[in-house]
Amino acid sequence: MKTQLKITKELTPKTEMCSAMVCPAVFETNKGSYAIIGKKLDAKNLKVDKRVGKDEVLIEIPKDIIDNKR
Repeated sequence: MKTQLKITKELTPKTEMCSAMVCPAVFETNKGSYAIIGKKLDAKNLKVDKRVGKDEVLIEIPKDIIDNKR
């Protein structure tokens, strides 16, 4: 039986959270991966479309979200 993906923890730094709750965010999952909310980008326009799989999307998040996690 396949394990269903679930969000287990929010990892977004408190300094990067917004009050509207509709903003970039990083979450840990039960499958040892991350789920990220960000703005969808045009991979073809940025010339990386050959690296983006059919079931993947390219997103953008503020640099501080990752830098503040180090």
